[in-house]
Amino acid sequence: MKTRIQKCRILIVAVAIGILPVWESDARADFVFGIPVNLGPPINTANEETPACISADGLEFYLVCRDRPGGHGESDLWVSKRTTTADKWGEPVNLGPTVNTDGEDQQASITSDGLELYFNSDRSGGMGDWDIWVSRRASRDEPWEEPILLGPTINTAAFETGVVSGDGLNLYLNLIGQQGGHGAVDIWLSTRATRDEAWSMPVNLGATVNSAFHEAMNSISADSLLLVFCDLAGGLQPNGLGDRDIWMTTRSNAVETWRKAINAGTSINSSFLDGPAVISTEGHSLYLKSDRPGGLGGGDIWKASIEPVVDFNRDGKVDAQDMSILVYHWHTSDPLCDIGPPPWGDGIVDIQDMSVLSEYLDPGFGRIAHWKLDETEGNVAYDSIGSDHANVHGEAVWQPDIGMLAGALALDGVDDYIAPMLILNPMDKPFRILAWVKGGAPGQVIASQTPDEFRPGSAYLAADPDDGTLLTGMMLSNMPLDSDVAITDDEWHEVGLEWDGERRHLMVNDDQVAVDEVTLPALDYTGYLNIGTGPENEPGSFWSGLIDDVRVYKK
Repeated sequence: MKTRIQKCRILIVAVAIGILPVWESDARADFVFGIPVNLGPPINTANEETPACISADGLEFYLVCRDRPGGHGESDLWVSKRTTTADKWGEPVNLGPTVNTDGEDQQASITSDGLELYFNSDRSGGMGDWDIWVSRRASRDEPWEEPILLGPTINTAAFETGVVSGDGLNLYLNLIGQQGGHGAVDIWLSTRATRDEAWSMPVNLGATVNSAFHEAMNSISADSLLLVFCDLAGGLQPNGLGDRDIWMTTRSNAVETWRKAINAGTSINSSFLDGPAVISTEGHSLYLKSDRPGGLGGGDIWKASIEPVVDFNRDGKVDAQDMSILVYHWHTSDPLCDIGPPPWGDGIVDIQDMSVLSEYLDPGFGRIAHWKLDETEGNVAYDSIGSDHANVHGEAVWQPDIGMLAGALALDGVDDYIAPMLILNPMDKPFRILAWVKGGAPGQVIASQTPDEFRPGSAYLAADPDDGTLLTGMMLSNMPLDSDVAITDDEWHEVGLEWDGERRHLMVNDDQVAVDEVTLPALDYTGYLNIGTGPENEPGSFWSGLIDDVRVYKK
């Protein structure tokens, strides 16, 4: 008998209060910010802390600390680490005298490989009041090397600050009083084709981003689709809310021009000093500095969630009407429904947006279980909407960075599988099971039903033993339904089985690829669902590849 986690269905309905949709008629961001929460110790102290950047794997958080004990100057760069993204941030550690000086070292950004750290400093050896420097390291385990001053194309006798994009090819600069600008401080862009080439002459981002006021303290998201910055005009910027506000601009892809910049809204900005802010690598959180009440010192780091706007018709519910709106805009670039990948879309309404919307649908819409497989450790795959948590057997490896939707689980094809406490009884009619898969081999199984007392189990979703095409043997293993679509080509595929009470439907990437009509014996089927193996864990049936985002629906 398999060991399974005890089933206990609990329905929790959570109501979020105080989040503000961030959109205008000419520039909609299609996401909302949650209420900021103070990070507390050990990140914040009675002194002053400012967020700088987060590494691509989400395990290193660089911050600027002013007058923190153990520092080298007025403001230093520090780093806080954690073992997994589910852990809390550890005690910050000073980057040491190679990076920090007895002056001001701050506003850092890091490339996605973790090997180049760009930062601003007024240290000796520069060209002006503030310059941009870069420190490199040979590997993530090596210390940072002596910083190098960027050349005269970037630094001048004036004041320069800026941040680099994750690929190291775009430098978003804050330049003062430059000819061709729109205000006293503007955001400019310098580019290069490869990281071995020199930076180009900076180009102003234009009037949709810059104004007659001050735009500075930039941060760019990992996918380069969200740019946040601050106004430095002491609350003089029109539509500002406090002494300093956070502003933002978005675009649908990396070559599109930036949309009109807008204020981040009352969830993020207060009547106090807010900003700068940085976006977490996966795009789900905003870390910001604020001196609002409730902090520990003169300026603390706070964290706010970023959630896509999925209530398309603004009726206070996320239901079938919102699903219909999304389907109506299928394969368009409609910004209202372009919510995936979260939280700001990719320029087209497709299966990624459908997957995001399914996360927020009211429970009555039909989703009864959802294993995101985004864990980073342990042997339990958690059901994100209920309590059908699943045991993970064998030596399966969590892969938090390479899933189709966030993380995934890598199965070895030998003895790894997932065992939820869930029964899919075809007599209950209809149901649908969906999963993202990559890899695998002919004959291997994605989902199956275990045998019960009266009948054998069957493969619900599997790769044909001859050619690796998707098939199902649901309840009729001697009468499999086969498609002509191969799923073992080492590409991501969303595979699905739908049973409507009369027909078996097979789906690949949201297209129906096979259907047949069958009659099942009028008996209840009580076998449990298996993921990543055949009904009886037969040798050769274990999936060898990645599985991600497994969902079960009953409507």
